[in-house]
Amino acid sequence: MYMPLLFSFLAYGVVYIMASDMIGMAVHTVRLIMADEAPDFNPEYRSVFVKNAAGVTEDNGVEKVKRSEVGIAEYGELYAYVRCTGIALDAPVYKGDNDDILKKGIGQNFASSQPGFGRLILLCGHNNTYFNALKNIGADDIVEIETSYGSYKYRVTETKVVNESDSTAYDFTMDREQLVMYTCYPFDMLSRTQYRFFVYADLISGPVFTD
Repeated sequence: MYMPLLFSFLAYGVVYIMASDMIGMAVHTVRLIMADEAPDFNPEYRSVFVKNAAGVTEDNGVEKVKRSEVGIAEYGELYAYVRCTGIALDAPVYKGDNDDILKKGIGQNFASSQPGFGRLILLCGHNNTYFNALKNIGADDIVEIETSYGSYKYRVTETKVVNESDSTAYDFTMDREQLVMYTCYPFDMLSRTQYRFFVYADLISGPVFTD
């Protein structure tokens, strides 16, 4: 008598869990469609990016720029573009990574550095919009970040998938310049996932700062 009831409860529980996931995904999709503000591809949103604004010079094959001409972007400002021609990536980079910024382009973690400062550069974007192209990236691909004070290039060294709670995926204390880009995984998913796809790239060229 009790066994049929137990199996019935278990069956209802499985159906409920499956239905909850489907309902959650459907609600998330509807919110994206009905959002007041769709992704904005206009690059002029609080932009401080001015192409070739700084006087980059070359000395014995080394590009240089005066530190006084290197601007530090404020939160929410568009200050650069990230590109990788091999995978058709071309997107604006904003300082900060809140939901509003990620609708407009790529967000940079505010605790990380801008190109040229010799520290970690941490960029994130949505897996079904601006960073969807990362699914095609591979080792040795070249990623360029163009700023008002010059262009910086990075060579991809590694890609990996980690759990969203993995605190070892990047290091704010590192003493060398590394570009780290990440997005939700699997790609093209509309609902939240527990995994992140990371791309790691090392600096290979770009202007150095002078006094």
